Amino acid sequence: MDNQYMTVVEYFNSHYSEFIWQVLVPIFGWLLLMLAFFIMLFVKYTFGNWTSENPNPYQDETWGMPRGTFRGTLTLTLLYVAIILEVVNVRIVGFEAEINQFMVAFQMMIAFYFGAKVMHHITSSDKKKAYALAEAVQVSQTSLTQGINMEDGSGFQQQPYQQFDDEGDNTPPVG
Repeated sequence: MDNQYMTVVEYFNSHYSEFIWQVLVPIFGWLLLMLAFFIMLFVKYTFGNWTSENPNPYQDETWGMPRGTFRGTLTLTLLYVAIILEVVNVRIVGFEAEINQFMVAFQMMIAFYFGAKVMHHITSSDKKKAYALAEAVQVSQTSLTQGINMEDGSGFQQQPYQQFDDEGDNTPPVG
């Protein structure tokens, strides 16, 4: 680089072939690869050999493709573009100021993507725990009500009252 304090536009104007090979070719190559990937998935899942006995399991999703296909490819595409721009940033002083808004948007997208994934896993885990707890409570209530005779109360067994120490020890006394 002739002048280390050149602006990005001045640098790429004087080194146009570097701009083409470092930025445009990798990005357009990636976009063509993603387009071919989407066409392949579109043909496979939307126009596949699905029958009434073997229906497309993803028919309710976007274009009949597996869930998360678009979100995942958008994330990978933005990651690829961010890497390309950071590689260019290594060579050109001041380029980071030019791509600052893109990098902030990229960071927000990554945070939203992984934050949504974590919340999905937490809520699905909480649902499983809530169902297991509800089932355990229902089983214990059923076993309690089966042993109680409501007319004479013979099913109740009274536990003796236990007094705890006043010294802050919450463990019941032994013996």
